Formats: sequence, C-alpha cells, structure tokens
Amino acid sequence: MAKQALFKAYDLTRKKPHKIPSPPTKLTESRLSENEWKVSKRPEVRGSKKPVKKGRTKKSAAAAVEKAPKRAADLLRCKGGEFQCLHCEAFSDEASCGTACYKQFRREHFPSDRIDIRGPGLLGYGAFTKPGVTIPKGAWVGEYLGELRPLTADTTSTYRFEIPGVCAVDARSSGNWTRFINSHCRPNVKPWGETVGKRHVILFQALREIGPEEEITFNYGGRYFENAGFLCGCDAQKKAHLPAGAKQTKGKKK
Repeated sequence: MAKQALFKAYDLTRKKPHKIPSPPTKLTESRLSENEWKVSKRPEVRGSKKPVKKGRTKKSAAAAVEKAPKRAADLLRCKGGEFQCLHCEAFSDEASCGTACYKQFRREHFPSDRIDIRGPGLLGYGAFTKPGVTIPKGAWVGEYLGELRPLTADTTSTYRFEIPGVCAVDARSSGNWTRFINSHCRPNVKPWGETVGKRHVILFQALREIGPEEEITFNYGGRYFENAGFLCGCDAQKKAHLPAGAKQTKGKKK
C-alpha cells in the first residue's frame, strides 16, 4: 500500500514546523470514492421477467444502464456545449479545449510555494499566505480538491461542496490545502463553480488584495452553521455568533 502523504504545518508564529497526522491525506487531484459509485444493473436487464421495450434488444438495454465512473476526470467532464472554459474561452463542445487547458491553468494561477498551513489555533488549522507573498484582487487562489462522492452520499460532512447535477467534492479525509480555509464573516476569498478544460471545478478567487502572512478565509454561510450545529468563531464579532442570515435559534459553540 502506498504511503499516504501528510500535510506540513507550522505553529501560529511560523517558528515550529510539524506534520498533521493522517487523515487528512494530501491530494494533488480529486479522486473517486470508488465504492460509492458502484451502480447495480436495472431489473429489466438481468433477473427480471419484465419485457424489453419494443425496438431495443437486451444487449442495447444493458448498454443503456449508467455505469459507475472509473476516473475522476470522467465524472467531472462537462456534458453538453454550453460550458465555457475559463482558460481558453472555448465552449465544451469545441475540440481545441481539453486537459491541456486545465493543466496550464493550474500552472499559471496556483504557484506551489505561496501558502502555509498553521495551527492548531482557536479555529483549528488555517491557510495563510507565506512571508513576502501578496495575492492581488481578482486572482484565482486555489482549487478545492477532495473525494468525489454521489450527491446522495453522507450529506452530513462539513467539508463538502456540491457541483449541481454532478457530484459532491468532500475533503473531510482527503484534500489539498484549501480544506483548511476557515470561515470569516469578512472574508478575503469566494468560491465559484467554474469550467476549465471541459472539467467542472470549484475555485477560490481573491475578493481583495491579500497581504503576506494573512489568513485566507471565505464565508461558509448561515445554512452551513445551522446544519453543523455550532457557531462561527471569527473575530468579526467579540463572541461566537451565527453569520448574517442564519436563524438565531440554532447553533451552539463549537
């Protein structure tokens, strides 16, 4: 069994490095949660007395059954021509756009040496820009990676993003540095669902300039804290609180 990669972290002063025990496992690309994508055959294909519809042979009926995806890239691939690539601006039915766009976009926008993980602190571990690193307003900061799960699988995870109609990206046990981005009611990044190289992606974009050694945060939203059952601990208020828009009758301190 391959050795699992561990995240390296610093204490809050960035003086003492250490490794975060696994899980979480460090990923460079999202991966399938394979066991959850096993699709059983429909009754009319095997072990059923129901007749095959007129004009369709048993062989073609079996071929029509949706198969479980074998690769993360297959699951995330755009279906239809209405999606536009953020990198080359081609639509998803154009042959000029593909995997090369995705790889080039990552090389151009996500330098490997600009983010630190620090902690544990009041909010656990967090993501910070490294000393001397400034991220300009509007820049793409990172891609949210994790295990790709069916939309109906374990909706209680607090590390879950959904790509509507496709899958959930869950970084609870495996992900990249973006899984450590904490919530703040005055955030400096925002997540977007985008398309790059005919692939659905979740990207974080800087809402303003982010200075050196500044924590990267986004607003999880009121519904997140309602469902999770705890309060936001950011310093936008003097005490733990629910973000704007959440029902004030729910939530308890983490």
